[in-house]
Amino acid sequence: MTSEMNEEPGRRRKQSVKDYASKVFKESSVSAVSAIVSTGNIWRKIFRVLVFLLFTAGFLYQCIKFLCYVLQYPTIVNIRMERPKYYLGPAYTFCNFNPIKRSKFCSKYPEGCFEPDEEFCEAHPKLCVENNTKVPKDDISKYLNGPKDVMELIHDSGELILHPPEEEYPEGPFARRDFDGYGTAACYSMFGRVDSSLEPQYRRRSIWSNLPDFMKFDPQESDILYPNSKPGIIFSIHSPFEAVNPFEQGIFLKPGHLYLISVEMIEEELLPYPYKTDCLNYTELWLNANKTGPRSQEMCRHRCLLEYTENCFNCTDLFILYPSRSNNFCEFYLRQPNTTEDICRDAWEYITPCVESCKEDCTRMKYSYQVQESFSKRVY
Repeated sequence: MTSEMNEEPGRRRKQSVKDYASKVFKESSVSAVSAIVSTGNIWRKIFRVLVFLLFTAGFLYQCIKFLCYVLQYPTIVNIRMERPKYYLGPAYTFCNFNPIKRSKFCSKYPEGCFEPDEEFCEAHPKLCVENNTKVPKDDISKYLNGPKDVMELIHDSGELILHPPEEEYPEGPFARRDFDGYGTAACYSMFGRVDSSLEPQYRRRSIWSNLPDFMKFDPQESDILYPNSKPGIIFSIHSPFEAVNPFEQGIFLKPGHLYLISVEMIEEELLPYPYKTDCLNYTELWLNANKTGPRSQEMCRHRCLLEYTENCFNCTDLFILYPSRSNNFCEFYLRQPNTTEDICRDAWEYITPCVESCKEDCTRMKYSYQVQESFSKRVY
């Protein structure tokens, strides 16, 4: 009796499955054809035939379009994990957080400085290291008429970095916009290949661990402009094919501290035309142009802006990161162009076609890093 009760739910489940399957097959296209044939009314039969043919043609059209798309753009996914022997090393850009050197300013504008007394030196001993120390009287902005004046009073690269990596000497100075200071700052780069005919630095991967780049900076704390100024170095890690402004995306390095920075690079490769990415191989363009021109989409856009300001205003704007051969910097706000050419009167008409030609990179490098800060226990 018990076994019969246990078998009863199983029979019901099988019967329900059979009923559902027969119902589905009755409503399928096969039964639909038989229903059309068995229809007695001629007009209803014609209507059903037309509807059936219409939906069948639409289905076949979609299948053909899909097959054509698949055959034209075959989807092949290759997942490959590799550890190449050589990898593209990053570039470094650094700036003094206090761009103006006090000794240079007081030497050029002695009327704007005074010799500090004993009370001042006791309160600020680091500013009174030398006997002929002078400090500014008040705000120095009245002596600075623009970026060019600031660039004449900057710290030299050899004073800021005492130990460069692998005897790589800094390139620069490059003027950058400083929103919190005097509007202009000077920065230096190492391993940068933005507008250069040199090959980038490829490093060999070590069996155990890669040798780090050791750098020692001196923010020139004894030669900062004002006693209450905050000494430090703004440091940035980025792609060698792009210029950056460390004041926008940099690390603040404090004096007397040790920084361990772990860098990770991710390389992305996109397929060129006819795929929808429609990317551009900037390295190939660089080689075809006799190793000149930008090597990334971002620098291509900045070069468009540079050409516009130099051709139409005869100056270089500090927001533009592409290197300029001219030291004639624009004012903070661009006014009327210096030429009567029609193309210079409409900035978008000049810039837009150039910027739109700067397509996405086929190969992109993304650098990320983690910073560990600690007090320096010894002097290197």
